[in-house]
Amino acid sequence: MPWRWLVAALFALAWAGAAAESVPAAPAVPAAPAATGASVAPAATCPTPQQYAKVTVTGVRAFVPYRGDAPLAEVSLRDGIVVTVNDLAMLLAREQCSPRQKKIVLFLDGRPLPDIRPYPPSNPVANTLNFVLNRSETSRDVWTHLLGRPQFRPRQLAVSVGIEDEYPIASQQTLALRVIPMGWFALWTSLFTVLAGAFLLLARRSDVLRDPGPAPAPGQRKPYSLARTQGAVWFGLVLAAYLFIGMITGDYATTITPTVLALMGISAGTVIGSALIDRPPGTEQVAGTAVSRGWLADILSDRYGVSFHRFQMASWTLVLAIVFLQQVYRDLAMPDFDVTLLGLMGISAGTYLGLKTTAEAK
Repeated sequence: MPWRWLVAALFALAWAGAAAESVPAAPAVPAAPAATGASVAPAATCPTPQQYAKVTVTGVRAFVPYRGDAPLAEVSLRDGIVVTVNDLAMLLAREQCSPRQKKIVLFLDGRPLPDIRPYPPSNPVANTLNFVLNRSETSRDVWTHLLGRPQFRPRQLAVSVGIEDEYPIASQQTLALRVIPMGWFALWTSLFTVLAGAFLLLARRSDVLRDPGPAPAPGQRKPYSLARTQGAVWFGLVLAAYLFIGMITGDYATTITPTVLALMGISAGTVIGSALIDRPPGTEQVAGTAVSRGWLADILSDRYGVSFHRFQMASWTLVLAIVFLQQVYRDLAMPDFDVTLLGLMGISAGTYLGLKTTAEAK
């Protein structure tokens, strides 16, 4: 009967539930611990300010790279120096703990050279750091301070090391810096003296600085040209400055500035314009009547005597030449004159050419 089957089914379900309750529960497996930074190696111990204050420079010596570490009594650009620190490990720890991983750099005269770093990086056993003195655009201002206004006697500079953007460590060590390399000085000075002497001899015996055209009469000389004299002055100054800067800094590639090109362009344009006024194209070459009265009188005078426009042009040339030399000696770089100053010089040259077409017309 159907009710018998229903009773049997209910009895079977009740027996299965009782059997399940009698089975002991399996022990819970603990969950794996979450990944944390506990397994990372601890960072290096950073020195305290008191510990770092005890790090000092105990020795400095110079050497010539690639020559067997030969010692030097004085150092120049492109030479090397070895700085000895009493506790290099402490300095290296400070480097590792510095913000943004700042590096160890060389300090000369209390000024950091950010692009001069230890090479090889360090010698912890001997507590020494090796540096090579190279000049670059990054440290141009510092080298201008160290090398500017050069003299023949070496300069005594305080030497230390430290972390970028921090104070250098304590040091009583100094090093003699030879600013003017005597070998290069002898070479370039000899070459420039020969060139300058040859040019002055040509200027006296030939017409290289005189007005164009034939001589006024046998035995007489043509007057000296103000425009050609100005061009010769700027040519000599730029050549001397180029050799001087390259001799001290070793930079022969980036010393020419737009100001130099402008000065050379103004002087060259003045020479060309003066020559065209003295002898226009298509005219016959005729001997002039003006006779040389001496270099200074020639460049300041026209056919009517000393003229203002010639005096003005000569004065500006002299003043700017002195400023040019002063800045080269102080900054070891070609000066960058303001556009207004270059315009003033151009106006002076234009006035000279404009009045030359009328006041000096043959």
